[in-house]
This record gives sequence, C-alpha cells and structure tokens, in this order.
Amino acid sequence: MNEISLNIENFIKDVLPSAIEKGLDKAGYIVENSAKVKCGVDTGTLRKSITHDVEGGTCYIGSNVEYAPYHHEKNPFLEESIQENLQEILNCFKGVLDDGK
Repeated sequence: MNEISLNIENFIKDVLPSAIEKGLDKAGYIVENSAKVKCGVDTGTLRKSITHDVEGGTCYIGSNVEYAPYHHEKNPFLEESIQENLQEILNCFKGVLDDGK
C-alpha cells in the first residue's frame, strides 16, 4: 500500500468518525432542546428527562419516563423538532472534514 492510500485510510478510520460524532452531538442538542420546548408540561418530569446520546455513529434522542411513548403518540414533539430544525441539523455537518484536520 502506498503512502497516499495509507493516509486516506488512516483519516477515514481515525479522524472521520470523531468529526461525525461531533456533528451528531451538535444536532442532538438542537433536537433535544426543541423537543423540551414542544413536549407538554404537567410536572416537568418528561421535559427534564429528554436527553440525547451519540453512540456508534447514531444519535439517540428520547426519554426514559414510562409514559413518554403515550404522550408522544398524542404530541409527536420529537418528529416536529427534527422537521422544524432540519436545516440547522444539516449545518452541523458542514465542514465536518475541516474539523478533522
């Protein structure tokens, strides 16, 4: 393997995943904060429980509150948060390769 292909392989293996995780984390905060505003509030437990976590190239956003799925059925605050912030989410990945330098 020549030096150029080795450098590209190292970049893909070492730098790119970290840069993508940073973008996913930024996007996760955007959706998490929007969802907290959009979810209904009675006691505030659901709102406080909404979090995000980036793991293995995936951003998970949700709540561990038992009634969260039932509330979400009536008020799809996560999907609305994604749709309303789609451009801002996409912007989290602009320059992702530059961040890896």
